Amino acid sequence: MKKIYIIVLTTVLLCGCNSFLDVTPKGKLIPNKVQDFDELMGDPLNVSAAYPLMEMCSDNICMKEDYLTYYILSDNGKAYTWQEEFYRAEEDDMTWNGAYSIIYTCNLVLSEVPGINDGTDAYKAQVMAEAKVNRAFYYWFLHSCYAPAYDPETASTDLSVPLVLEPDLNAKVSRTTSDKVVAQILKDLKDVAMDLPEKSASEYHIPRVAVYGLAARVNLFFGNYDAALENAEEALKLNSELLDYNTFRFNDESNPYGGVDNRPDPEYSPEMIMYRSSAYSSILTTSMMSPELLEVFDTEADLRYKFNFTTLGWDGEPSGDPYPAILPDLDYNIGVPEMMLIKAECLARKNDPEALNILNTLRKKRIAADKYADLPQVSADKLLKVVLEERQRELAFNGVRFFDMKRLAKEGIYTRTLTRQFEGTVYTLEPNSNRYMLPIAAKVRLLNTNIVQNPR
Repeated sequence: MKKIYIIVLTTVLLCGCNSFLDVTPKGKLIPNKVQDFDELMGDPLNVSAAYPLMEMCSDNICMKEDYLTYYILSDNGKAYTWQEEFYRAEEDDMTWNGAYSIIYTCNLVLSEVPGINDGTDAYKAQVMAEAKVNRAFYYWFLHSCYAPAYDPETASTDLSVPLVLEPDLNAKVSRTTSDKVVAQILKDLKDVAMDLPEKSASEYHIPRVAVYGLAARVNLFFGNYDAALENAEEALKLNSELLDYNTFRFNDESNPYGGVDNRPDPEYSPEMIMYRSSAYSSILTTSMMSPELLEVFDTEADLRYKFNFTTLGWDGEPSGDPYPAILPDLDYNIGVPEMMLIKAECLARKNDPEALNILNTLRKKRIAADKYADLPQVSADKLLKVVLEERQRELAFNGVRFFDMKRLAKEGIYTRTLTRQFEGTVYTLEPNSNRYMLPIAAKVRLLNTNIVQNPR
């Protein structure tokens, strides 16, 4: 597809400026047609600004001390040990900056497109719908990173992130309360699905099914389980295709790092509902799977373990590491498996045994055929636990685990206290700790003193 980059958003230091973020548009070409804004919405940058630092905070990974020695002064090492600050005073916060860059673009589109004389009303509505969906995704991401777990009883006082709905880089904004941010996310996703085509022009554009998929995800995290169930079912009506891991084969059985035959790249996966990636998708290369993640896998039968983790080194010999290495890069797609798991969780919360049937449908494509057996029936009080374990296995590095830990800790379901050690210092993450909120970088707070730090 032809790409025209009309406006380039770049990270710069706004010296002496009180802007809420460190991005400014520059470039000489100004869009003046709907097609220009359409192509702006099709920019690959729009799908890849979710900086994955929160992966280092989750219970899915483990880092050896020799690697941690190298990374302890970086944002990776600081996030892994849940430190008070992740960045030095002069360092940019890529989680914050990347998301707000895309939000600026979306705000620009929503501000300018209605006044353009060119293009049909339907075309304008499509481009604006894409902007709303992208904005909703990145506000959900920012809220999940920097705000406490959503609680309707405290949402009117809990601080989330600045809610900026105009393309104004110089606005002296403050952090907005969670109720307002959540309301805007849901508003952006309401009644826009039919403005989008069933099949998008490219993976970087947004198809209709993506609206239902994203709405299912955000409603799950906000505790709106009936809405999450309804949207997941709508998404599955449009796409219910699953990859069969029984068809996967290593290109070289003696070297799992050589890739997997028959496994498509995430952007071409038939399971994809909304394509998302990360600009730093290789963040896991210095990490191993954690013992907490390892314990939920049947390592003999589960093909997700076989094709995503290995105890071999690059030379094909046993690595000697205490836990398996992680093979693939991050896959941040919202996909069919996630919709099935959302549906199963919502049903499990109603004590509906149909949740197990959904899990079995998924597992038949994930467990070795000669070792497969349906999940045993469980009592209603254990059903949710079974679903959540399947969710951890399937979505291990899909960008939601740390956020799951946060929301489930708020419910009293996730009760584990994590500990990590480095050079004699023990770092801990307790349930409902303030460390479940990422710190807002000193540079962001310096540029705009209206923004207050998260409690640590």
